[in-house]
Amino acid sequence: MEILLNGNSLEVEGIDAEVTVLQLVKTVEESLKGSGASIVELLLDGTSYCPDETEKIGGLKVVDFAKVELVAVSAVEMIQAAFEDGDAGITHLEGVAQQASSELRIGKIKSAMDHYIEFVDGVEWLVTMLNNADKAFAANMAESSVESERQGLLGRIGEQMAAVKSAQESEDWVGVADILEYEFPEIFSDARKLIETILGSSS
Repeated sequence: MEILLNGNSLEVEGIDAEVTVLQLVKTVEESLKGSGASIVELLLDGTSYCPDETEKIGGLKVVDFAKVELVAVSAVEMIQAAFEDGDAGITHLEGVAQQASSELRIGKIKSAMDHYIEFVDGVEWLVTMLNNADKAFAANMAESSVESERQGLLGRIGEQMAAVKSAQESEDWVGVADILEYEFPEIFSDARKLIETILGSSS
């Protein structure tokens, strides 16, 4: 049996027939404390698992696999990766907003709400990424124009999310559709430009 962490062989003591994959993950996470890294993916004989799937990996025994690979990244690397994927993420968000808006206008409330929930999750991803930009791109954020753009964009996202949630709670579906269709495209466009600026400064 082979245990690897980021491609490097890992010696873990006390692995017997009873040790679960979840216990292994916790042991390795413990050893990573202080390094700022955390495990983001597991490969068990090539099959990918998420470390958050505790019930699933809690029922798997380490000894049942020939190769256990752990992938760990630091918070900074995670933020950088999110920025690299930023353009694709925003394109997906634009599509979800459009879909929800179209469905609300024709009264398909149930399927629109599924897209609306996905939209809210996506906006949370964008806000988290922008909030943490300075951790990964400190030098680039030192430019005052970039920082003021970031703060301005976060403020606008906050305002529109408050408006869209208020409209949704009062079941004003046309209001929700209007905000998704008319207010967010400009926000997404500006977010895309800001991400490009931040990434461009680091290259």
